[in-house]
Amino acid sequence: MTTPAPNAVLEALRRHIVEHFDVPPEGLDDDTPFTAMGLDSLGLVDFMFQVEDLYHVRIEHDEAMAEPTLAGLARLVARLQQAQGVPALAKAA
Repeated sequence: MTTPAPNAVLEALRRHIVEHFDVPPEGLDDDTPFTAMGLDSLGLVDFMFQVEDLYHVRIEHDEAMAEPTLAGLARLVARLQQAQGVPALAKAA
């Protein structure tokens, strides 16, 4: 059983991927793989860099690809913030 994704992080990631990557919000599923959302490898790398900047964490490629979904990424961001000593839900202004 996996840990539920932190709701605030998940909501923010949903908004970000819709606004910046032309992913339609209709039918957006938190457990759909990023590639099925239409993100190619370059788009995925760009998205990960943006998430790192927004949440002040360092994401390793292998970590991100272990569960390449919005829910998986939200859980990863929350874990990394805790492990890296970043205040919970820290975001750039």
